[in-house]
Formats: sequence, C-alpha cells, structure tokens
Amino acid sequence: MKRCLQCKGERLSEATTEERLEVAGKTFEASVPVIRCADCGESYYPGPELERFELEVAGALAEHGEISAEAFRFMRKALGVRACELAELLDVAQETVSRWEHGRLPIERRAAALLSAMVLDRLEGRTATLDRLKALLKPEPLPSLVRVVPRSA
Repeated sequence: MKRCLQCKGERLSEATTEERLEVAGKTFEASVPVIRCADCGESYYPGPELERFELEVAGALAEHGEISAEAFRFMRKALGVRACELAELLDVAQETVSRWEHGRLPIERRAAALLSAMVLDRLEGRTATLDRLKALLKPEPLPSLVRVVPRSA
C-alpha cells in the first residue's frame, strides 16, 4: 500500500494497535501490527494479522476447554470452516451443529475436543486432525502388505 485509502496521503508507517475481543464472557487483548497514515490516523491491517489474532483467541479457548455455544461457533469461524463442513467432518447433521452453536443442545465433548484439536493444529501450522477426519470420510483400503518405517522420536 502506497497511499491512504481514506485521505490519499502518502505518509504511511508501521505501528501497532491494541485489539480487544470479547468471546464467551472473556476479554482477549493483543498488540496487532498495522500500517497507519500520519495524515489522518487511519489504520490498515497488513496481511492476515487480524485473522491470526482471532485464531490465537480460538487457541486460548481450546486450551482452556471452553465449550460454550459462543466459543464453539467462534472457534469454527476462526478456522474458516463452514457449519456444513464441520457437520460432515464430525458425522453429525447440520442442524446439530446449529443447535450446538445456538445453545439449544449441549455440545458433545468429542466434538469440542476435535474442534479444539483442529484449532491448536492450525496454530502450529499443522493439519493432522483435519486430515484424519477427512480420511475417515473417504477411507482408502490398505494393501495386504504395508512396510512401516519407524518414526524418529
């Protein structure tokens, strides 16, 4: 970005802003990098900084076992997964996910655990849980002989 979209000024510089997000009755804060216009004060998020903050919040919820309807919906959205996709991955009806997210049905612990694992995987740059769930949707038969190579510890 070379010019401010608001005032067309050219005096842009890197800065940080304090972001605050409230989810499930908890407040989360972080300093997030921005590009700020010195002329009008308008701030712009460079790249996926705001999405990363939301994913970090989802990670904190996942680590602490928060399974309220609001937290569950927030974690799903932070992952960028649609409700219908999550329903398919968890092998439940779309209506079930909707009921969980609107507090009309208690969230199953296994569903909360899998969603939390996907969030924590994403934070670490991995997709292991998501990959396993996708593999279960379309299992591939193993050949009769499989050579196993030990993984390093």
